Amino acid sequence: MSDLNKRCLDSWRRVMPDYQIKEWNETNSPLDNAYSERAYGKELWSKLSNLVRLQALYTEGGIYFDTDVEVIKSFAPLSHHNCFVGFQVEEEQVDWVTNGVLGARPGHPFLRRCIELTRELFAETGKFYRSPTITTMILKEMGLKEYGLQEIDEVTIYPLEYFYPYPWTSKFSPDCVKENTYSIHYWEGTWLKKEHSKVLSPLRMVRRMMRTLISKVD
Repeated sequence: MSDLNKRCLDSWRRVMPDYQIKEWNETNSPLDNAYSERAYGKELWSKLSNLVRLQALYTEGGIYFDTDVEVIKSFAPLSHHNCFVGFQVEEEQVDWVTNGVLGARPGHPFLRRCIELTRELFAETGKFYRSPTITTMILKEMGLKEYGLQEIDEVTIYPLEYFYPYPWTSKFSPDCVKENTYSIHYWEGTWLKKEHSKVLSPLRMVRRMMRTLISKVD
């Protein structure tokens, strides 16, 4: 685990001390489907993470964070939402909205549809679609047409400054942090390594780790 990952994980515990961490691994993750079996067999850990994070939240609810996401403000004020995600760019594109920060109650239909589309596209094409692409496709199906704070069918979509205050094409500057910023995504590119992914859950900060995907943090 990188120093950045450790710092980000420490921020979750420090800023949200009333949350607990839960591990998701081979013993409690639903891997008995074609998508997961192929990703697991090919050691495509980031692709496996894309589906498991959705299944974990659909089962138990909570907040998912990529491990290069530093929390700078408690997410408690957002806990009234049934589901929330964030734009990662202002301009409309295939990866308009992403789920490096994703919160939802158990059984939310948006998560179910994301799970379904992830599996359907894999079955049709044999390809692993990126999480932002899936997220954006579903939200457009639901009526997303423009950038900005909005709620569509009980999914709240936050502007850039809330979760992704600077783009992956730039370097971090403290100036990007605004009054509304809850987290900073550092775009470390952990999908290129066998690194960590985590999930938080209300009153239980859920740490989800695929055992071969991530090394356990004690």
